[in-house]
Amino acid sequence: MKFPKGRPLLENTRLEFINLDNVLSAAKRERAHKISGYISIIYPEVVELIFLKQGEPFNAARISPKERKIIPISEVIEKAKSATSGILSEYATDEILINLIISSIMIQPIKANVDFSRLQPKIFIDKLKSTQFNGFIWVKAGVDESFIHFEQGQITGSFMAGTAKKMEDNDIIAFLMKPNLKISIFDHIEDTSLIQATPAQVDMFCKIFTSLLKSYAQPIGDGLVLKTFLISKSTVQKEFPFVEEFKIESDLKLAGKIVVEPKLFAQGMARWFDLLYESFSTFLGKESEIIAKKVLNDYRFALKSLNFFDYTKLKI
Repeated sequence: MKFPKGRPLLENTRLEFINLDNVLSAAKRERAHKISGYISIIYPEVVELIFLKQGEPFNAARISPKERKIIPISEVIEKAKSATSGILSEYATDEILINLIISSIMIQPIKANVDFSRLQPKIFIDKLKSTQFNGFIWVKAGVDESFIHFEQGQITGSFMAGTAKKMEDNDIIAFLMKPNLKISIFDHIEDTSLIQATPAQVDMFCKIFTSLLKSYAQPIGDGLVLKTFLISKSTVQKEFPFVEEFKIESDLKLAGKIVVEPKLFAQGMARWFDLLYESFSTFLGKESEIIAKKVLNDYRFALKSLNFFDYTKLKI
């Protein structure tokens, strides 16, 4: 897949020559990297994208001829670090372009895959203008993906595959006259203000729960801890479905790759944490709460940044 570009920060660089952690943390070191944009990683069979806001990853996607889906940021990072081939580019772009790409993945168009050879470009554009259309057109030509954004019938952004150049109205009409174009029409843009919980936040909670479970296993044994954990997980995931994505290993280590916004993530993990320490209080009494508070205390500052203590019954 080929997407509109922007100002390149890195372009067409082989993955084996990249320190991905340095790329992802560049915004913390250099103001020039505090951008809206995206990182593109091209593999033979698929393109994976990490979307950036102020230089920080906030969402990710996998796009191929067979699928278009939002995926955990951590999944993209782990694959890139272990891949033996792949090409990485990073572009600073208009924020609206990021919104359009994400919207084309997350929402259903009102018209999909229309063969544009059956339409007259000027008449089509004039119709959208006269009806004060709000939304965007997603234009596909083979692997090329382009986007034309409208507000109140006015073209407010045109983003063409493979280039950072923006076109005027007449250029857009000429572009739409190219052969073998298919378009999809969207009547709104997805709210992309919601962001994914970061890999660091997910990893922190995995460490917290692992520490909690191992602390409980010392007095009552792995078997009872594992059984109680699985019951609590089954209960919590009815209210917070993302919990299902967490897996526990034989050594009571928790791991997971999830797509969920930070507030909901903190609420769900707080509910799960409360259910666990309350369940273990049946066996350990007050000692259960003491163990739970000790585990949380090691992460209290990071947890406060997620407002975790607004949602849990435990206060430190």
